[in-house]
Amino acid sequence: MTIPEQLLQRADLIGTQVITRDTGRKLGVINQIWVDVDQRQVVAMGLRSTLFTGEQRFILLRDISQIGDVILVEDDTVIEDDLNVEPYSVLIGSEVITETGELLGKVRGFKFDAEDGRVVSIIIASVGLPFIPDQVVSTYELSMDEVVSSGPDRLIVFEGSEQKLVQLSMGLLERFGLGRAPWERDDEEEYIMPISTSNQLGTGVRTPAPQP
Repeated sequence: MTIPEQLLQRADLIGTQVITRDTGRKLGVINQIWVDVDQRQVVAMGLRSTLFTGEQRFILLRDISQIGDVILVEDDTVIEDDLNVEPYSVLIGSEVITETGELLGKVRGFKFDAEDGRVVSIIIASVGLPFIPDQVVSTYELSMDEVVSSGPDRLIVFEGSEQKLVQLSMGLLERFGLGRAPWERDDEEEYIMPISTSNQLGTGVRTPAPQP
């Protein structure tokens, strides 16, 4: 590839047009990015006719010639119609948990090197929904070097990784002092599932028998 060294953010690529160099033909727009989590590397991008409609097709990162305002490929032969993406992850929505089981948040984005696809950092928040604006939820960036292991929809990071988070934005609740990051909440703030009292036993006080 002839892509100059640059760091790209997933959110900036979603919706970007893919165009061929030889004819200038528009092939579609990027709607998803797949990552080999074990190798910590972007391997492919998905594209459709529009962001939400059309047949799902794929482009391997190595087949991309240039990334800028548009994504350039040499010709339409680089399109993969049946790429097996099951071994890969989109990362979005994955829980980020420390080795001690402390929840730091969910992945809502990531940054990667355009030249080799290496994922440099993840962006997390209390909810892993990229379409929610940064002004609504507080977002944080964490180096991918902090990731110890991964599982289905989960990234395990070193204990104490919360101390290395870099805050990118402050959400509305935090601005008004009504919310805090998940790892800063007290035990009293943890959500407890409500239990119905209709079938609970009494407190030991004898109740009179019903009259015939």
